[in-house]
Amino acid sequence: MANRKLIVRSETLPYLSLFDLNKLWLNLKTNRQTIWQSIRQQRKEMYNLTMEITQIEEKLSDAIQKLDKNNV
Repeated sequence: MANRKLIVRSETLPYLSLFDLNKLWLNLKTNRQTIWQSIRQQRKEMYNLTMEITQIEEKLSDAIQKLDKNNV
């Protein structure tokens, strides 16, 4: 009986280690995916802000040109 318990334990240890590694791997992949999603969201927000800034700069340029035409 003592030998059987030892055999079962020695056989299940690699599976437990594999399970722990798999769990760690899955957690790390999940964390990485979360970070990538936040980066994508930030890039999207940066793009939108850049487009808004560009539109405002165009309006400022138009307003300056109109003022110059009126002053000349």
